[in-house]
Amino acid sequence: MKKVTADIESMSFNTAISTLMVLTNHLSSLKTPASKDTMEKLALMVSPFAPHLGEECWNMLGHSETLAYAPWVEWNDSLTVDNEVTMGVQVNGKVRGEITIGKDVEDEAIAVDLAMAQEKVAKYAEAGKVVKVIFRPGKILNLIVK
Repeated sequence: MKKVTADIESMSFNTAISTLMVLTNHLSSLKTPASKDTMEKLALMVSPFAPHLGEECWNMLGHSETLAYAPWVEWNDSLTVDNEVTMGVQVNGKVRGEITIGKDVEDEAIAVDLAMAQEKVAKYAEAGKVVKVIFRPGKILNLIVK
Protein backbone atom coordinates (compact mmCIF):
# COMPACT_ATOMS: atom_id res chain seq x y z
CA MET A 1 0.00 0.00 0.00
CA LYS A 2 2.78 2.36 0.92
CA LYS A 3 4.74 1.69 -2.28
CA VAL A 4 1.68 2.05 -4.52
CA THR A 5 0.79 5.33 -2.82
CA ALA A 6 4.35 6.65 -3.16
CA ASP A 7 4.48 5.57 -6.82
CA ILE A 8 1.20 7.33 -7.59
CA GLU A 9 2.34 10.51 -5.81
CA SER A 10 5.60 10.52 -7.79
CA MET A 11 3.68 9.73 -10.99
CA SER A 12 5.50 6.42 -11.47
CA PHE A 13 2.34 4.74 -12.66
CA ASN A 14 4.09 1.83 -14.35
CA THR A 15 5.76 0.73 -11.10
CA ALA A 16 2.52 1.20 -9.17
CA ILE A 17 0.73 -1.10 -11.62
CA SER A 18 3.61 -3.58 -11.44
CA THR A 19 3.37 -3.62 -7.64
CA LEU A 20 -0.37 -4.26 -7.87
CA MET A 21 0.27 -7.15 -10.27
CA VAL A 22 2.81 -8.65 -7.85
CA LEU A 23 0.29 -8.32 -5.01
CA THR A 24 -2.47 -9.90 -7.10
CA ASN A 25 -0.22 -12.82 -8.06
CA HIS A 26 0.73 -13.32 -4.41
CA LEU A 27 -2.90 -13.29 -3.29
CA SER A 28 -3.79 -15.77 -6.05
CA SER A 29 -1.08 -18.17 -4.90
CA LEU A 30 -2.32 -18.32 -1.29
CA LYS A 31 -4.05 -21.50 -0.19
CA THR A 32 -6.71 -19.59 1.71
CA PRO A 33 -8.82 -16.82 0.18
CA ALA A 34 -7.81 -13.25 0.94
CA SER A 35 -9.88 -11.40 3.53
CA LYS A 36 -12.60 -8.96 2.55
CA ASP A 37 -10.51 -6.11 3.98
CA THR A 38 -7.56 -7.08 1.78
CA MET A 39 -9.75 -7.26 -1.32
CA GLU A 40 -11.30 -3.86 -0.51
CA LYS A 41 -7.84 -2.32 -0.29
CA LEU A 42 -6.83 -3.96 -3.57
CA ALA A 43 -9.97 -2.61 -5.27
CA LEU A 44 -9.19 0.88 -3.94
CA MET A 45 -5.61 0.75 -5.23
CA VAL A 46 -6.66 -0.59 -8.65
CA SER A 47 -9.34 2.07 -9.13
CA PRO A 48 -7.08 4.94 -10.33
CA PHE A 49 -5.84 2.74 -13.19
CA ALA A 50 -8.94 0.65 -13.95
CA PRO A 51 -11.91 2.53 -12.48
CA HIS A 52 -14.59 0.24 -13.92
CA LEU A 53 -12.83 -2.86 -12.57
CA GLY A 54 -12.38 -1.19 -9.19
CA GLU A 55 -16.08 -0.29 -9.04
CA GLU A 56 -17.16 -3.82 -10.03
CA CYS A 57 -14.94 -5.38 -7.36
CA TRP A 58 -16.16 -2.84 -4.80
CA ASN A 59 -19.77 -3.71 -5.63
CA MET A 60 -19.06 -7.47 -5.48
CA LEU A 61 -17.63 -6.94 -1.99
CA GLY A 62 -21.05 -5.75 -0.85
CA HIS A 63 -20.77 -1.97 -1.06
CA SER A 64 -23.72 -0.06 -2.46
CA GLU A 65 -22.03 3.36 -2.60
CA THR A 66 -19.43 4.25 -5.20
CA LEU A 67 -15.76 3.57 -4.69
CA ALA A 68 -14.90 7.13 -5.68
CA TYR A 69 -16.00 8.43 -2.27
CA ALA A 70 -14.12 5.84 -0.22
CA PRO A 71 -11.03 7.12 1.62
CA TRP A 72 -7.63 6.06 0.29
CA VAL A 73 -5.96 3.09 1.98
CA GLU A 74 -4.02 3.63 5.21
CA TRP A 75 -1.14 1.53 6.47
CA ASN A 76 0.55 1.03 9.79
CA ASP A 77 4.35 1.06 9.58
CA SER A 78 4.68 -0.67 12.95
CA LEU A 79 3.04 -3.80 11.52
CA THR A 80 5.64 -4.09 8.78
CA VAL A 81 8.69 -4.10 11.05
CA ASP A 82 10.52 -7.40 10.86
CA ASN A 83 11.45 -8.81 14.27
CA GLU A 84 13.87 -11.36 12.83
CA VAL A 85 17.06 -11.02 10.88
CA THR A 86 18.93 -13.52 8.70
CA MET A 87 22.66 -13.62 9.36
CA GLY A 88 25.50 -15.37 7.62
CA VAL A 89 27.39 -18.08 9.49
CA GLN A 90 31.08 -18.45 8.73
CA VAL A 91 33.50 -21.16 9.74
CA ASN A 92 37.10 -19.92 9.55
CA GLY A 93 35.99 -16.95 7.47
CA LYS A 94 34.09 -18.93 4.81
CA VAL A 95 30.32 -18.71 4.60
CA ARG A 96 28.86 -22.11 5.45
CA GLY A 97 25.23 -21.23 6.13
CA GLU A 98 22.83 -18.72 7.57
CA ILE A 99 20.56 -18.47 10.57
CA THR A 100 17.38 -16.56 11.27
CA ILE A 101 17.44 -15.07 14.73
CA GLY A 102 15.50 -12.47 16.70
CA LYS A 103 16.58 -8.93 15.90
CA ASP A 104 17.28 -8.11 19.54
CA VAL A 105 19.16 -11.33 20.46
CA GLU A 106 22.66 -10.49 21.68
CA ASP A 107 23.50 -13.82 23.33
CA GLU A 108 26.14 -15.54 21.21
CA ALA A 109 25.35 -18.95 22.76
CA ILE A 110 21.88 -18.88 21.18
CA ALA A 111 23.37 -17.96 17.80
CA VAL A 112 26.00 -20.71 18.06
CA ASP A 113 23.34 -23.29 18.97
CA LEU A 114 21.24 -22.29 15.95
CA ALA A 115 24.28 -22.46 13.69
CA MET A 116 25.44 -25.85 15.00
CA ALA A 117 21.96 -27.25 14.35
CA GLN A 118 22.66 -26.85 10.63
CA GLU A 119 24.29 -29.88 9.08
CA LYS A 120 26.70 -27.98 6.83
CA VAL A 121 27.93 -25.68 9.60
CA ALA A 122 28.27 -28.55 12.07
CA LYS A 123 30.29 -30.58 9.56
CA TYR A 124 32.97 -27.90 9.30
CA ALA A 125 32.83 -26.78 12.94
CA GLU A 126 33.14 -30.30 14.35
CA ALA A 127 36.23 -31.00 12.23
CA GLY A 128 38.24 -29.40 15.03
CA LYS A 129 37.73 -27.40 18.19
CA VAL A 130 35.97 -24.03 18.17
CA VAL A 131 38.60 -21.74 19.68
CA LYS A 132 36.92 -18.38 19.10
CA VAL A 133 33.46 -17.07 18.31
CA ILE A 134 33.01 -13.70 16.64
CA PHE A 135 29.39 -12.59 16.93
CA ARG A 136 28.09 -9.29 15.64
CA PRO A 137 24.36 -9.22 16.49
CA GLY A 138 22.24 -8.81 13.40
CA LYS A 139 25.23 -9.08 11.07
CA ILE A 140 27.40 -12.20 11.23
CA LEU A 141 28.54 -15.18 13.26
CA ASN A 142 32.06 -16.50 12.64
CA LEU A 143 33.35 -19.68 14.26
CA ILE A 144 37.14 -20.03 14.35
CA VAL A 145 38.06 -23.73 14.35
CA LYS A 146 41.53 -25.24 14.89
